[in-house]
Amino acid sequence: MASAVAAGVATGCSRQTKETPSRLTGAKYMGDFKAPRLDTVRCAFIGVGARGVGHARQIAEIEGSEVVAICDLFEDLALRSQKHCEEAGNGQRHTDIKLYYENGDSWKLMLEEVRPDAVFICTPWRLHAPMAIEAMKQGAHAFVEVPLGLTNEELWDIVDTSELTGRHCMMMENVNYGREELLYLNMCRKGVIGELLHGEASYIHELRGQMNQVDRGTGSWRTFHYAGRDGNLYPTHGLGPVAQYMNLARGDDNFQRLVSYSSPGRGRNLYAEKNFPA
Repeated sequence: MASAVAAGVATGCSRQTKETPSRLTGAKYMGDFKAPRLDTVRCAFIGVGARGVGHARQIAEIEGSEVVAICDLFEDLALRSQKHCEEAGNGQRHTDIKLYYENGDSWKLMLEEVRPDAVFICTPWRLHAPMAIEAMKQGAHAFVEVPLGLTNEELWDIVDTSELTGRHCMMMENVNYGREELLYLNMCRKGVIGELLHGEASYIHELRGQMNQVDRGTGSWRTFHYAGRDGNLYPTHGLGPVAQYMNLARGDDNFQRLVSYSSPGRGRNLYAEKNFPA
């Protein structure tokens, strides 16, 4: 977990540097920790909009999973995912899913009442760290969408909570697990590539289409990050696979510094002027 901090997974952490803090009393290194095996994993979901709906459906299709709770700000989205999960269970699983959608704090009530084994967090970025920390405190393993946190302080809080509670916290960096990325990782580990000395990666995602999402949808919160921040807000999409190829943070080699540059967003400005005139 601590290696994730060195890799700079926080969004907008420009020029943020901090020495590795001392491990808290009672905390235990989680890098080689294996949680006890569960025959049935009781799963809960916080946020089932554009991203979370797919996660809920896929988890529900896995044998050994039991979806026990779904939380979202909007009732129709919670009901949609409930329907998907029930269909995947075919009357044998996911038959008693509790829904929470009353207000922005309903997720806390869900964690207290349901006490799931695993929580999948697919919410706006500012909520990732607080939700993951609370989920672990309530006894659940936390699975969080990118980014894991917004500041280095949040990331260290996640590390501390994980090590104190003995609960995993995984950032669901999907690019690490793409077919092409895993193919190349396998080639690197088998020595097909030889000694890997240099790597380059990129991530381009056109998001102007989300700018008209005001009340609901990813653009209703994501647009503000791109308007108010500079640099690469998704460094792990490009860095993650390359870091695995080079075996970083699994031996003596690791990130020491992460620097991000960007040019002015002229195209975005022109798009806004044309499509959203004052």
